[in-house]
This record gives sequence, structure tokens and C-alpha cells, in this order.
Amino acid sequence: MTSLVSLVKRNLKVFFRDRTLVFFSLLSILIVVILYALFLQKMQVDSIGKVTGVTPEIEIMVNEWLVAGLLSMVAVTATLGAFSVMVQDIQTKVTADFLTAPISRPSLLLSYVFSAFIVGIIFTFIALLGSQLYLVATGGNWFSFHVLYKMIGILLLSVFLASMFNLFIIQFVKSQGAFSTLSTIVGTLIGFLCGVYVPLGLLPTFAQNLIMYFPISHTTVLLRDVIMNDSIQTVFKDAPIDFVENYKLDFGVIYEMNGVLISSTVNILIILVTAIVLCFVSILIFKRRGAF
Repeated sequence: MTSLVSLVKRNLKVFFRDRTLVFFSLLSILIVVILYALFLQKMQVDSIGKVTGVTPEIEIMVNEWLVAGLLSMVAVTATLGAFSVMVQDIQTKVTADFLTAPISRPSLLLSYVFSAFIVGIIFTFIALLGSQLYLVATGGNWFSFHVLYKMIGILLLSVFLASMFNLFIIQFVKSQGAFSTLSTIVGTLIGFLCGVYVPLGLLPTFAQNLIMYFPISHTTVLLRDVIMNDSIQTVFKDAPIDFVENYKLDFGVIYEMNGVLISSTVNILIILVTAIVLCFVSILIFKRRGAF
């Protein structure tokens, strides 16, 4: 146990020492913020304003929509960035040096997983604080305790799933060059797969299904449902019920799969089951390949 804790501390120090790596772990988030500032916000506000009229409450709701997507993205990009330490150690044969000491292969693998989880927690909670300050600065309210504790629970689930997802894909990466390519691909696609770049309703059916069947996007749905609940009731208090439901479906606040509306409970089950399956599959791949 002592060796595991020491390895986790060491991995965290290596990760945070590389400022470039930390920056690129958040690069996709910066891109989304820029896109949002340029045209995503206006597009949403204009489409909703045609029915309800443009009001400050609409802008607050749209900002909350973005925040939910960003928090899900941070969990993925941050944990993936933390796994770069594992790839670097494999390429430079540092792992072989560790194994000359009384450290088991499972313990060494766990140290990278725990490090990624901790990095994910740190980054997502910093993002949560920054998001709250941004919402307040743009006219929103402070999160109530009821909303905040739900968000924290969802973020923990999000980081857990992101860690298992990245553990799985990192099994196929053995060099820093391959990892850089993987990071670029994931950083580019994750915003689309979480329904942040383009609202769900504007995409063709195939793309909509791709997003809805992507497990990590369900963390975005959960966050949107919690964060936007009060704003949706305020903005659409006089709007037709059908319009409200269509808005939720088109903008990924709720999912409808095979003609059935997906509840929060089902979203959580999808996240947990996927994370557990990815964990077991990663362990099997690890054992079969005899990594390290």
C-alpha cells in the first residue's frame, strides 16, 4: 500500500511538472469556449427567442447548457492527459526499473489509474468553480446546495467513467507520438460526442444515435438536467409543453432512444455499467499482453 501511494504521488508530480501537457489537456475546452463566444450562444438564443422573446434568462440558460458540456469534456481530457505519464514510462523503460523493486504489475497499473482519477477530480472541480463564477458574472445565480451536491455526484461518476474509458484506449498506445495523435483525436471528437459543438436536433439521425450511444454523453445529459432545471421552468413558463419537450430533445437535455425517454436512473446505470465493463476488459487486455 505504501508503494502504491508513493507511485501515485510520483505520477502526479511528473504530470503537473509538465506545464505544456497540462495546457494541452485543456486545449479542447478553450476551443469550445471560443466557438461558443463566436456563434453557438447566439444561435441558441435566437432560436428560443422566436417563441419566448429574447430575455436575459435565455442567455443564462444557454450558458448553463454550455457549462454542463464543458464539465463532461474536462473529465475526459484531464484523465487522458494524466495517462501520458504511463505512456512515457513505458517508452523510456521506467516501468521496467520500477518492477525490479518489490512492486507488482497490478499495483503499478493501479497507480496510473488512481493518478488519472485524482487529476480528473482536481480539474473538474476547478472547472466547476470557474463555471459557477462565470454564470454569476453573466447574471446567473449561485448553485443551491441541492443542485451542488447532485453535480458533485455526477462529476465523480463522470471522472470514474472517463478514467476507465481512457484506461481502455491507452492499452493500445505505446509511444509518445501515438499518444499525441490520440490526444488530438479525442480532444477534437469529445466536444461533438458530448453534443457541445452542434445541438443534437440539428444532426442527422445517424449522428444523433452515435452521440446518444456514446456513454460519456450521458454525463452531459445528467449535468444539463440538474443545472438547467430552474432556468427551463423560468424561460418556458408560458411556452407550449410540446415546444419545451422538443427543446430538451433537440439540445440534449434529455435523450429519447428507440422512442423511449431515458430517465436519469437509466443514464446513471449506463455510466456505471460501461465503466465497470471497460475496467474488466482493460484488465484482461493488460494480463494477456503482459504489459510492462
